[in-house]
Amino acid sequence: MQQNIINNIAEICHQQGIEKAIISPGSRNAPLTLAFARHPKIQCYSISDERSASFIGMGMAKADRKPVALICTSGSAALNYAPAIAEAFFQEIPLVVITADRPPEWIDQWDGQTIRQENIYGKHVKKSYTIAVDLSHPDAQWHTYRIINEAVFESKTSVKGPVHINIPFREPFYPEKADNWGYDPDVKIINSVSGEKILSKIQINELQTELKQKEKIAFVLGQEDYSEDFLHTLDQISQKLNIPVFADIISNGNDLKNAIHLPDSICMSMLKESKTEEIPDLIISFGKSIISKNLKLFLRKNLKTQWHVRSHHAFIADPFQALTKQIEAEPISFLKDLNKNSSAEFLTLWQEKNAEAENKTNQFLSSQSFSEFSALYELLQNLPEKSYLHLANSLSVRYANFIGLRQKNIKVWANRGTSGIDGSTSTAIGHAISQKDKNHFLITGDVAFFYDRNAFWHKYPYSNLKIILLNNQGGSIFRMIKGPKEQTELEEFFETEQRLDAKSLCSEFGIAHFSAYNSESFNNIKDKFIKYPQSSILEIKTDAKINQKIFEDFKNQMIS
Repeated sequence: MQQNIINNIAEICHQQGIEKAIISPGSRNAPLTLAFARHPKIQCYSISDERSASFIGMGMAKADRKPVALICTSGSAALNYAPAIAEAFFQEIPLVVITADRPPEWIDQWDGQTIRQENIYGKHVKKSYTIAVDLSHPDAQWHTYRIINEAVFESKTSVKGPVHINIPFREPFYPEKADNWGYDPDVKIINSVSGEKILSKIQINELQTELKQKEKIAFVLGQEDYSEDFLHTLDQISQKLNIPVFADIISNGNDLKNAIHLPDSICMSMLKESKTEEIPDLIISFGKSIISKNLKLFLRKNLKTQWHVRSHHAFIADPFQALTKQIEAEPISFLKDLNKNSSAEFLTLWQEKNAEAENKTNQFLSSQSFSEFSALYELLQNLPEKSYLHLANSLSVRYANFIGLRQKNIKVWANRGTSGIDGSTSTAIGHAISQKDKNHFLITGDVAFFYDRNAFWHKYPYSNLKIILLNNQGGSIFRMIKGPKEQTELEEFFETEQRLDAKSLCSEFGIAHFSAYNSESFNNIKDKFIKYPQSSILEIKTDAKINQKIFEDFKNQMIS
């Protein structure tokens, strides 16, 4: 074994900007573990459960906006990374996934912990690489270093995302005590240089000519970790040109002056019959997915023209079935070139609808008996400013989207790449470990929470994360949507009925536990929970049938 070459893999990762590595214990990956763990400039974390480890690493990469390395042993360990890798791919989060493997001669030979690892993640990584098993020849070393350079900057340039490096190892895996240990600071480093994508004057003029024919223009903000400069520019341009901004909760556009932040509620009543004055002539969109299903359906039904603006495109995404232009340009530069006013009446109409939806939401939820929906409404009203809010998938993110945010400077995070329930807690914990100066709140349902309980199985402190757990004893979302709720198999096969609570878990992992099961208990502890100085869980226990009735009443109120 040539440990010095493996050490230089860690050195290249460091010089290419990797500061953190998540390592899951194993034997086949021992050379990688030692190379990264002993590197003085790479902070390593040992997380035993590979599925949780990969989501924790993804949370760190989100927080730091830098690639994080994931390192595991051979066999099924690598497969457990797959959910997080798929999420990172569609969210465009940089991960450098390094899997140890058996040498090629032992694949398909019934050898232990051996599977087919080359290209194991298929089309859910930007690129896959395999290192040679014999690195003794200088060309093999040159090839290895070139691959590592390429892989790391592939993860963080153009459209960001995960990459996979598969490294087969023969025994022995561990260096002898007498072996020299070191890293070569002069190892070959290849840097990438790229510039901003700016539209030419001819392209700008062509767009302006088409814009002159559009009277009702709107912006749509999809999920994205937007820069403050972009949001500031968008805010100024939208006000200057009278353009409404459809910005649901995962867009982080809540603070914009012209934000229409309750589009899901507004569009519920517009799906059956839409008036001409409500329909935009042109949508200019930024970012990725939106959570508001009713807005999506409204636009699919009525919209004729959409432009989507990004500096780099991974593929053509046409979620509203109206895409006519995919504009590859820096969004800030594009916005500064806009000079076509939208209809002031169109902006006013949507602002009035937004205010009406907000008033109806406030009136309805402030007058309801205790439920998970009304409790969540109270808690969202009282989040400290400048907090980070993490939303688990399924009903949690939908509740929050219907409620909306009133405070300024609340940044929202959600795994809406694949929208799976797996890994929501691990992602939030990784984020909280990386950004200790922020207050983090996670809203999650019971199925997502208990599914990811190994998120807590590690030794790294995170006193800045509070979890709001909606425990209705099962997957209550299936009571809320047409289809499963009409089936006789609802309770047995859709709801995932369970009788767990979080108190035992909190005791096991040393986390403070608060519980609310009615209005009195909730009102007594909600402020204490929010102000509690350490990590804690507020478990809100409710009846699924009551939650269903209140949510249906809410939707009826919105369309009345």
